[in-house]
Amino acid sequence: MSKVKEVKRENTTFIFHDDYCKDTTPEGAKAISKEIAKLVLPVLRAAYLHKEGTG
Repeated sequence: MSKVKEVKRENTTFIFHDDYCKDTTPEGAKAISKEIAKLVLPVLRAAYLHKEGTG
């Protein structure tokens, strides 16, 4: 397993490894992205709305 990229955003660190996606097809990658969006988008939207309400 090889670390490809590390991204830090505030108190969160995203670490990307090549072992999971190196054999993933473009269609598979799109399906994975859609699943991630289903999970993450509602949380990000709620956090944004909460932040806007306290501004």
